[in-house]
Amino acid sequence: MKKYFLTFILFVSMVTIGLAQQAPGQGQRQQGTPEERAKRSVEMMEKNLSINADQKTKIYAASLERGKSMEALRKAAGEGNRPDAAQMKALNDKFEKVVAETLTAEQKTKYEEMRSQRGNNAPRPGGAQ
Repeated sequence: MKKYFLTFILFVSMVTIGLAQQAPGQGQRQQGTPEERAKRSVEMMEKNLSINADQKTKIYAASLERGKSMEALRKAAGEGNRPDAAQMKALNDKFEKVVAETLTAEQKTKYEEMRSQRGNNAPRPGGAQ
């Protein structure tokens, strides 16, 4: 009995130590390059909104521009610092304007539904849900 108890304690200790040794940045979502994010965004819209080739091209270009600009703002802010919120908001607003001009009325309705669902399902800072 004592042998099983010690084995159990050893096992729990090993698991605890293993979980405590996560790599830096692990647990954060992997974002990818601006090109990868723009591609994923357009593919999601193509799947859920049935956008056509012209719409896909315009939205991809706007998404790529936003991604590159945001990445530049993050780099300019430095490691561990937050970029200027007003500039980030302006980039998002510019992207949303292009999307609104590109989508049809029916697609806009679906897009707004997707955005509201994405906001409700997004992880909260600090891990709180």
